Amino acid sequence: MAFPNDANGELLTLMQEEGIDLTQSYMLDFYVIFGSEKQGQLAADAVAAAYPGAGLFLNLSEETGQWELRLQQEMVPEYHAIGAIEGKLAELSKPFKGKTDGWGMLEPEEEDE
Repeated sequence: MAFPNDANGELLTLMQEEGIDLTQSYMLDFYVIFGSEKQGQLAADAVAAAYPGAGLFLNLSEETGQWELRLQQEMVPEYHAIGAIEGKLAELSKPFKGKTDGWGMLEPEEEDE
């Protein structure tokens, strides 16, 4: 399967090349960065309302000193669906000066045979 030539397309291509079945559902993590805990918490409230039942985590990054909001969503890693979530997160986070910071997932563990 071919993907557009952008960051999401490149990551999906890499996943495909690693042998990850992109027709299966996985837990994906989407990230938004904030300058303060208050901004992150206000955005988390808005994101929680838009994605009920999704995992939401707000943590201070030791590396950057910024607040990182992580949305965990179980889904099939499909290009347009990923872009839609990133767009919605950008829209919800903009009033709180949040900046989307990509997405990813843990590589599936191979089952013991």
